[in-house]
Amino acid sequence: MEPKKMIIIDGYSLIYRTFYGVRPMATKDGIPTNVIFGFANILINILENYNPDYIGVAFDEKKPTFRHDSYENYKAGRMLMPEDLEKQIDLVMEMLVLMDIKKISLPGYEADDLIGTISKSCSKSGIEVDILTGDRDSFQLIDPNIKVLYTKKGISEVEIYDEGKIMDQYGVSPRDLIDVKGLMGDKSDNIPGVAGIGEKTAIKLIKEYGDIEGVYANIHEIKGKMQEKLLNDKENAFLSRHLAEIVTHVPLEFNIGEYETLNYKSKEVVDFFERLECFSIVAKIAGSDSPNQENEKINTNKITEVTDNKLLQEAITVMKKAREIYIAYVAERDYESFLKAIAVSVEGNCYYISSNIFGEDQIAQNIKEVFESENIKKIGHDFKRLYSWALKQGINLQGVEFDAYLAAYLIDPSDNRYKMNDLASKYLNKEIISDEELYGKGKSKKTFDSLEREIAMTTMCTHADLMEDLRRLLAPQIEEYAMASLYKDIELPLTEVLAFFEHEGFRIDLEELDRLDVEFDEKLGNLKKEIYSLSGQEFNINSPKQLGEVLFEKLMLPVVKKTKTGYSTDAEVLEKLKGKHPVITHILDYRTVSKLSSTYVKGFKQIINFKTEKIHSTFNQALTTTGRISSSDPNLQNIPVKIEIGKKIRKVFIPSKKDQVLIDADYSQIELRILAHISGDETLISSFINEEDIHTRTASEIFGVEIEDVTSTQRVYAKAINFGLIYGKQAYGLSQDLGISRKEAQDYIDRYFGRYPKVEDYMKNIVKEAKDKGFVTTLFGRRRYLPEIHSRNAMIAKSGERLALNTPIQGSAADIIKIAMIDVYRELKTKKSDAKLILTVHDELVIDCPLEEVDEVKAIVKDKMEGAASLKVPMTVEISQGENWYQAK
Repeated sequence: MEPKKMIIIDGYSLIYRTFYGVRPMATKDGIPTNVIFGFANILINILENYNPDYIGVAFDEKKPTFRHDSYENYKAGRMLMPEDLEKQIDLVMEMLVLMDIKKISLPGYEADDLIGTISKSCSKSGIEVDILTGDRDSFQLIDPNIKVLYTKKGISEVEIYDEGKIMDQYGVSPRDLIDVKGLMGDKSDNIPGVAGIGEKTAIKLIKEYGDIEGVYANIHEIKGKMQEKLLNDKENAFLSRHLAEIVTHVPLEFNIGEYETLNYKSKEVVDFFERLECFSIVAKIAGSDSPNQENEKINTNKITEVTDNKLLQEAITVMKKAREIYIAYVAERDYESFLKAIAVSVEGNCYYISSNIFGEDQIAQNIKEVFESENIKKIGHDFKRLYSWALKQGINLQGVEFDAYLAAYLIDPSDNRYKMNDLASKYLNKEIISDEELYGKGKSKKTFDSLEREIAMTTMCTHADLMEDLRRLLAPQIEEYAMASLYKDIELPLTEVLAFFEHEGFRIDLEELDRLDVEFDEKLGNLKKEIYSLSGQEFNINSPKQLGEVLFEKLMLPVVKKTKTGYSTDAEVLEKLKGKHPVITHILDYRTVSKLSSTYVKGFKQIINFKTEKIHSTFNQALTTTGRISSSDPNLQNIPVKIEIGKKIRKVFIPSKKDQVLIDADYSQIELRILAHISGDETLISSFINEEDIHTRTASEIFGVEIEDVTSTQRVYAKAINFGLIYGKQAYGLSQDLGISRKEAQDYIDRYFGRYPKVEDYMKNIVKEAKDKGFVTTLFGRRRYLPEIHSRNAMIAKSGERLALNTPIQGSAADIIKIAMIDVYRELKTKKSDAKLILTVHDELVIDCPLEEVDEVKAIVKDKMEGAASLKVPMTVEISQGENWYQAK
């Protein structure tokens, strides 16, 4: 008969290991969960792989122990528990209760002592014990019936220690390790030991003399400095051994029956993990009825590699008869060779079609009817590049029903991990190969064409096959969070619009770009000369070290901030030094021009498609937590237009053909209009209805003067207040912006709220709502979770409050411009117009338009933008045109 087995876990050791060993995770409303995720995985693996008869988790109490009585500095200097870790402790305790796993703690003793007492008691009864810990102190407990499962690296690597392993590694017995630690001490527990004696020396002494008593009984044999060290710290050696020794006779009521492993797969346990959005844990314990059940091997459908025209026709025929198909594809940003392969999972089969065999045109000709059918629903992951390919091939892709990429983004917009391997792991408990594992990274990164055929085919079919489960799990969450309309009416159709932007691109005036390049280089050269002249020497302006030496050692300017490597010369420092020396303004100008030149002027030359003379930016739909669209390669939305030299860059953007112009349409003060709508403030609403200048009206209200008497300075102050309050600025921030006292700034804010009381009510209520719910929503139901708002750190909490104030406004503005984009794009498409919507920048749309269509297109744009939402105030759009983007704006 096999002996019974007990597993006892060092609770806080494992908690800390999982906190630092598992990537940060959180629920959508900001509850951190990486400890829960890691701890639960370990528990379930232990229960299923080790199949113990008994299990328990030991914890330290917060109260001092007998060791603190012996040595008041015991464990002194330890850092406070991180806030995100502390938030999870009660959840760990709740989890253990629900899983029916025994918790043990006792005032005056540490978890090690409880582990020692229980393990030795079990060992004497013939029960085998495994101690799971990341603390080597437990090695001293090892005996013929006791082993240690040591979590060596994070939580993924466990090393088993028994008596033989201890002897092999240390050359002493487990019990001897107590004396070893008495001599060497332990910095982590602040156990002093003998100063100057490390582990190797301590082991050598104990091997030779048996124990600490033996060392001091033979101290005359130990010569030189070693003897001196031992004699100087003799008292500490015996004290340290006392502190290091685990107590194995704690007065603990121990009933082995209380530690029996019972049912840890109850509905309450499943509900707990679902509440914390640990879906892969749910999959492990929920059983086969769960749509996201655990499946270590991916059960792919039958894979058919389409290698000839007959198989291609067979695949297309099956697709045409299907009600829905699950798609995975690979498309690279190469406009000569775009689509690499496509996998379509349908009716128990996955068809793999490679462009290496058929070529893109042949695939397009055959699949066109399937892709253009609204009746054949398409389910996949990140359809944007597939839309781009379809546009290239003249295919009007229809019937996109579900995009797992967008669904995951809406459900948890702060996660930023929406690749297929991320979603498979998070929601389905399936580990599939990641892009990084597949292609590598850096200079050695591979292309899809260089992958082994079998790997490429299996990977893509796996992706296609997982779509059904992802939709089954994610679609109900979209419904539950009241985002179905946001998802179906805004985000899904927007993908096609952004794909069109990327496909169409924006034409560049190459001659103007070259001219700007020369102009910027000349300006940089002149600024260099001015800086050298004012500094009295030549140096590398781009070197923070050399610049710091010039500013703070040669010119003797006051030091604002230091870093580990020397003086700080960042933008904040230079702004504070403005006015202290004329060179500072020139350095700031140099940095601005240098960045514009490298990022845009010279940067554009690296990414222009010289065949079309166009730049094809990438538009990111699932990146920002507010819902705003961003762009990259290049980032067209970051071109600084508040300074003339930045605005000049827009001159290089021109219409795609002669006899065309660019139309620029921009919402007027959209965020303030949304504030008026959300707050319901009558005074603010009336200003917009009466088409008043809102900043002049605000100045009139807070300064108590007639509108016609408002000065330009008063209007500037009012504008700063109007926009500042939207972004949660308070008196200090406003005083910094306007160069006035904090008291004066607060007085202006008080006057503002006195005239717009419902704005103040909104600001108070939205912060309270964020604290109560953990999230805020836009007018269209988009959620943003704000864990920061509950932080113990006052600065972080205040940041959360500012986000709570701004997100419903900025996020609603983002949703409105998206609706406008979709409506303008569709209307131009319906009318078969030659005008093309080619860009969005925040609240602005840019249309490439033939001269003969200008009036009609302006009317369409105005109608669709101003009608994108129904607010209590009108949404006004300012429309202009020009021969380049600079003129149009």
